[in-house]
Amino acid sequence: MLFDKPAEKWEQYLPLGNGRLGCMVKAHPSNEILQLNEEGIWSGGPQNRLNPDVKNNLEKIRSLVNEGRVLEAQAIGFEAMSGTSFNERAYQTAGDFHIDFFSEKNSGLACGWPLAHKADEKVLDNYKAELFLDMACTLVTYTDDEGTIFTRRTWISAVDDILFMHVTSSTPGKINYSGYLDRGIWSDKVWADAGCIFLEDSHGIPFCVGAGAIARGGEFGTRGSCLYGTACDEVLFFIDIQSLKWNKKWNKKPLTKKQYDKLILKNKWTPECKSNLIKIENQIACTGLSAAAEDFFAWHLVEYKNYWDRCEVEIGESDYRWLSGSEAALSKTHGNRALGKGGFDTAGAYSTTPDLLSAAAPDNSALVNQYLNFSRYLMISSSRVPGQLPLTLQGLWNGYMDPPWGSKYTININAQMNYWPANMTSLSDCELPFFNLLERCYERGRQAAREMYGCRGYVLHHNTDIWGDAAPQDAWIPATYWVLGAAWMATHIIEHYEYTMDKAFLERYYYLMHEAALFFVDYLVPSQEAGLAEDGKPYLIINPSLSPENSYVTKTGEVGAFTPGCEMDNMILEHLFKGCLKAREALGQSKPYPQSDFDSFTYVLSHLKKPSLNSDGSLMEWNREVEEVEPGHRHISHLYGLFPGHTITLERTPELCEAAKKTLQKRLSNGGGHTGWSQAWIINFFAQLGMGDQALSSIMMLFQHSTLPNLLDTHPPFQIDGNFGALAGILRLLVQSEMSDDGTVTVKLLPALPSAPAWQSGYIRGLAVKGGWTIDLEWKKGKVVKYDLHPGNNSIQKDQILLFE
Repeated sequence: MLFDKPAEKWEQYLPLGNGRLGCMVKAHPSNEILQLNEEGIWSGGPQNRLNPDVKNNLEKIRSLVNEGRVLEAQAIGFEAMSGTSFNERAYQTAGDFHIDFFSEKNSGLACGWPLAHKADEKVLDNYKAELFLDMACTLVTYTDDEGTIFTRRTWISAVDDILFMHVTSSTPGKINYSGYLDRGIWSDKVWADAGCIFLEDSHGIPFCVGAGAIARGGEFGTRGSCLYGTACDEVLFFIDIQSLKWNKKWNKKPLTKKQYDKLILKNKWTPECKSNLIKIENQIACTGLSAAAEDFFAWHLVEYKNYWDRCEVEIGESDYRWLSGSEAALSKTHGNRALGKGGFDTAGAYSTTPDLLSAAAPDNSALVNQYLNFSRYLMISSSRVPGQLPLTLQGLWNGYMDPPWGSKYTININAQMNYWPANMTSLSDCELPFFNLLERCYERGRQAAREMYGCRGYVLHHNTDIWGDAAPQDAWIPATYWVLGAAWMATHIIEHYEYTMDKAFLERYYYLMHEAALFFVDYLVPSQEAGLAEDGKPYLIINPSLSPENSYVTKTGEVGAFTPGCEMDNMILEHLFKGCLKAREALGQSKPYPQSDFDSFTYVLSHLKKPSLNSDGSLMEWNREVEEVEPGHRHISHLYGLFPGHTITLERTPELCEAAKKTLQKRLSNGGGHTGWSQAWIINFFAQLGMGDQALSSIMMLFQHSTLPNLLDTHPPFQIDGNFGALAGILRLLVQSEMSDDGTVTVKLLPALPSAPAWQSGYIRGLAVKGGWTIDLEWKKGKVVKYDLHPGNNSIQKDQILLFE
């Protein structure tokens, strides 16, 4: 990815990460900023926000909902069901590392804030910033007015678990810098020690960030709480951040506030941060600066390539590569570029990424390819070891103390969407932090199920945080009191298993599916109004329920959200309960659950309401036909059964597919898909329906209205789920796989290929399909010309795969 102008705002910075540490690089030639994140820095410790009055009021709320007195039910729900404080913890920035690079003639500081040396205007004439997706690093290059070429390579190593920035110049003695850490008013202490500078804060989860620099030539060191260097030949900056570490025993016995208060007095994070920086200093002293910098990068690259090289997708041929101008042909080198000590071989003329984005068009497959690779890069960079936590609403990257929606885990679609492409892109291990979070939530969810609802199992609402908070978040009627967060998250366990066929994984995490299902065995209630199952008994529903973030006109003519069941409930529960029975079949008797549980699961499955149609032929969102308040709502929850569920398919339910098409048409004609993640979901819907041209139109809408110049998704504001949802959707235009109840896998090749000329050829390598296999695929003129299947460690037999072109 190439940029010829520095970023103007944080949302345009370039993201780096190693799963635990994150950084947004401003990539300015003179006034550089590295905005820093560490996954464990949140606004506070554990809370108990469970409302003790839910059980005493639940039946009254249900009766009011059944009578159509929805607003009265909501009034009691607000009082009796809301968390005793409304907010979970928010994910926060660790602050900024400011580094001024300046020439000798600009060595003084003028008045103003933030402090910055005067920049040489000349450096912008030959400025270039690149994000190398295949090497997980940024490179800034520029030339000053005397012809000196400066290079600045930045990366975050998973091997050393350190952020590095290596600065070189073509002329000796030309590097001058001043660096400092800043977090506004949110810091307790800033100081220098052992040749490094540190910032410590305990307003939320306590942490320490430390930055050091070693130079060759000239003079360097610390002055006050700043790093400085003058007339240096070469500099290596290194940064670590340490926060309070999660202990796995807290999964089984959640940390109390009293225990937390004791822990934070011990301050183990600051000595660890200092120790890590001294270790880097010692390695540099032993090896030498230049050699150490290249070693640190080489080790980083080998580890990163283990993820990056697993999968490759290329849409289009050179005839359809986008030309940014008459003199600049867009090219893409294949394979690994040579890495030299001075920088990179960037052979080929590149269109800048913002120009490529502004030229979004159906035949601009170069943009699609760059977007796919960027989204894969984001997954690898933000959800893996050494990290423990999954992607937040903004991935690993957040520049604020009070970010939009707390930058936490919104689990009524957004956190789940983040992981839709993980298995497909052969990055199943990148999904493991998602399940680690669900384990964190389990005990608090059990407490919520027991104390709020009097049920077995565990429950989560529409948000959670680092502590696995299970109480309702906010007090927003259309969203807060939704109870399906754990159920939806748990469906990822059976999906992960079907891709990997890893029984050890399934055995470890199955309890999270089973216990999520047990909650609903107790919580569901019969509803005559919803209809009767085949045995003549009423369907089982959730009451009160919500169709996430949406509202409707009630029986009394008012706008309400509480409802006696809705379509998304039915489809998520079908997905979950079927998954439990599939898992039981796979694991046999190795799980300590009684047969009565599975009998209950079978009963619930047979008493979930089937999809119904409105009078206009679209799919019902609620359990009865109602007047919609916002027909173009961003959530399209009632199509869960189309994707990511498995209820609605072209082969089994063609009539429901027609209803789904009408549902999409109605949403879009009323302004739907106006947020990045919503448009991404729509791409997946069209892929499932085999509607490639409509999917391509949605991709264009995503690029034109919901993508920032650096290709990050915007809601607006920035929200990373659209990147991953779109990645999944685009890949599903090319390959789809489903596992049936008997264990056979159906693989469709080019099931929804758009008709645009640029899409008629391409290739795929290493894309995963269910059953534990990966596929290589090549197509030309819209037809498959070659494919190969490759088994994994636990793959099913090849004759169990049914392949359709």
